[in-house]
Amino acid sequence: MNDTIRNLIAQYEEPGDFTYAKVTDIELELAEKELNLSLPAEYVEFLKTYGHGGICGCCTDGIGLDGSYIFVENTLEYRSEDLPNNYIVIENADEWLYCIDANTGKVISWDMGGFIKEEYDSFDEYLLDRMNDAIENM
Repeated sequence: MNDTIRNLIAQYEEPGDFTYAKVTDIELELAEKELNLSLPAEYVEFLKTYGHGGICGCCTDGIGLDGSYIFVENTLEYRSEDLPNNYIVIENADEWLYCIDANTGKVISWDMGGFIKEEYDSFDEYLLDRMNDAIENM
């Protein structure tokens, strides 16, 4: 995770914006097994550092305060709606989902009609853009 993201979070974070859930490498390995894929390093860093949440109303799926793996639950739920198996759900934007393609590390948008569009080259690029959008719309 780059310094720009960390600085934005430090500047705009309010109490409760992130769960700061504790996560171990073993727990992340179990999540990867359950999803049958590998989590990209940038996303793992987000999970270990912040858990779940975001600033200024944007919210990235992660790990809840109760230890629930929100991103695993959402990914499995949408797989029943034909979400490709290599996608990890990281945000529900109502009309579509933002997902990480575990094969490439890119972030795509996907809808239940099967529409897929590459949006960002990396998780960090996604996070920075979504946070900047949220800040501009405050």
